[in-house]
Amino acid sequence: MDSHNHVHNKELLPDHDFHSAWGCTYSARGAIDNDPQTRTLWLQYLSDPSSVERQFHVLLGSYTNLFADFFGSYYPISLHAHATDALLPTTIASLILNTVATSPLILESEELRPKGHEAPEETGTRIRDFSLALLGWTEAHIEAPNFIAIEGIYGAGFGPLAHTSKEWEVQAIAAGPRPVVVNMKAQPSQEDLDAQFAAAKARGAIGVVFDMVSTEDGTVLPPVQYAQLKLAAQRNRLLVVVDETMTAIRCGAPFAFQRAEYNPVSTDMQPDLVIFGKGLGISGVAIGFAGVMTRSFAYKQRADILQSILYWRALVSRPIRLPVLIEALGVLRVAHAEDWPTRSMAIGETVRRLVYELEPETKAPGAVRGLGAMIALHRDVAMRLRIQSAIRRRSPWVRWLPKLDRGCVDRDMMMRHVFGKESAERRKALAEEAESVGTMPLWCFICGIQATEEAWCRKCFLGVCANEVCLEAFGSHACIEK
Repeated sequence: MDSHNHVHNKELLPDHDFHSAWGCTYSARGAIDNDPQTRTLWLQYLSDPSSVERQFHVLLGSYTNLFADFFGSYYPISLHAHATDALLPTTIASLILNTVATSPLILESEELRPKGHEAPEETGTRIRDFSLALLGWTEAHIEAPNFIAIEGIYGAGFGPLAHTSKEWEVQAIAAGPRPVVVNMKAQPSQEDLDAQFAAAKARGAIGVVFDMVSTEDGTVLPPVQYAQLKLAAQRNRLLVVVDETMTAIRCGAPFAFQRAEYNPVSTDMQPDLVIFGKGLGISGVAIGFAGVMTRSFAYKQRADILQSILYWRALVSRPIRLPVLIEALGVLRVAHAEDWPTRSMAIGETVRRLVYELEPETKAPGAVRGLGAMIALHRDVAMRLRIQSAIRRRSPWVRWLPKLDRGCVDRDMMMRHVFGKESAERRKALAEEAESVGTMPLWCFICGIQATEEAWCRKCFLGVCANEVCLEAFGSHACIEK
């Protein structure tokens, strides 16, 4: 028991891995050791798995309610192995049709709700016709649904949104209708944006997808443009879908769009759907009912919302496996208990102050971008500071995703173990640990893909892949000991 408590209470030192498995790691401590409830459940699962398996739906219900409480009444309705699975227009279209068909609008209406004496086909046709009219959809939205994508969003790893990727290997496996791309950097007027959205809606667009912080270059969506997008979507009856797979919790609020600057007046026109994943352990779609479109579905009571979620999940057997669910519960519990959204702001401020101090030219406007503990800066700066970064090969910008552990708030601790010359000892220890267990740096310091031991610096624990360009760049690498 003492050893268990020791593991749980241990505060790990910060390190220079700001890649954090593309943001999949929020904490250096695992969720199982981080939270007593999760650890107890995990130990029970290891000793008697069937006893915990029988609790699956209870645990899934606990996760759903905890998620909604933490994320401000956004409910995880559709669960997936990968966020890209959730970003398919056909998935979203079916999900919305099901949500309307199981809403109080239908079930509480004498005219619309299913009747025992009629044929199921007649019921289905009536409900479908009502749903399409409410959404402003035609057969084009059923047979070939599509998205509007804001230029600069990275897109997805595969499927229709992969068309928007800057990486050729992702574009090569893109499939499905190309999204309608809208350029907000051109600062379109509200009238121009309305016209572009109207034309896209006529061709089958069901919603607009964007992120609050561009994964391409760290540009933050201005509040004025956020309001523009929501208004144009409202006027054209389009869903507002925000991709928060990277920004959730890291940017100073549970979801980045919940920051104060994005909600200065009212909350009556929120995003309809949020794509989540990465560090949350489970990927999927969260739905809110104060959205541009969803508020018209008339959901007011949590019981009605949870019932509709159950209807959708009934179409999929075991949407997520039990060990993953246990871990995801732990992540949410610790994020709430330690207030990670607030801590992310403190960590972001600490890291930015250090960068400004060590690289004074980064004080220039736009040299350091992002929100909270999601930081974007030029890759040359990251290389000089020897920080393992999340990198896209065709972008000069890298992303820093530091852990949300307490030690990353401490400026002196970050200097000793991450940024300063004295961090060499910490880096060597990590390198020796990796070598002793036969592992190596997972990510290429230059391009972001898997590194190889042949091009691994055992002094600063950085490595590169076998790509000739990366090897050449690494040849002039200034080791931390020099």
